[in-house]
Amino acid sequence: MKLSEDSIRQEIKYKVFFMDVPKLYDWLYRHSFFQESYSPRMVNSLYFDTSDYHFASSNMSGESKRIKVRARWYGELDENFLDGFLSDSKVFNFEVKRKINSLSDKVNIGDIKFDKKDNFLCRVEAIQNEIGSMCNNYLTLSSLKLLSTVFTNYEREYYELNSDNKIRLTIDKNISYCNSKVASNLMLMAKDFLIVELKFHPDLRNKVNKLMKDFPFRQVRSSKFLSSLAQIQRVSY
Repeated sequence: MKLSEDSIRQEIKYKVFFMDVPKLYDWLYRHSFFQESYSPRMVNSLYFDTSDYHFASSNMSGESKRIKVRARWYGELDENFLDGFLSDSKVFNFEVKRKINSLSDKVNIGDIKFDKKDNFLCRVEAIQNEIGSMCNNYLTLSSLKLLSTVFTNYEREYYELNSDNKIRLTIDKNISYCNSKVASNLMLMAKDFLIVELKFHPDLRNKVNKLMKDFPFRQVRSSKFLSSLAQIQRVSY
């Protein structure tokens, strides 16, 4: 597996507890050079894995080379999760997120848009079949049977450095999840914190170190995919 030079990036994550959110925005607006780059929106993902949770296991064990496979779609902040998922207008992007040590990239292997509304299990199965078909053309996945596992949903704010749009920062709020096997309301996972992600080309690491030296929060290892699987008791994380 070789990462694409065009989309390679490094990610740093921070956990910010609600009581410290004012401190986060104070730093963002008064002490940094980030500016909002897009309007906030809902980010939704349906994750896939093998029957023995190979992707989850490789991520938890910290293997140097690991991947995640998901269908991703976006919505307005006030959109109901299930209504959006079952609608006839959403475009589902099929993505493979690849990681080698601390570096990663994201490969879009296709997308699909349904021409009619659907029920929950039929929509999940249709997406699963479609992503399985597309993965047949992707060498490292062609021999695997992928199954849906868990949904994630969160509100994302977007920022970028005003002098360099290759350094981006996102803030994920109201992180929620639900089982992909049963139609249900979302359950809130992040009850007292939000996640900040800093994304940049690895060549910019020194610049990022200087930029973030006064950032008042510690780095953490965080995976919405693994945390959600743990919540529905599929893995221990």
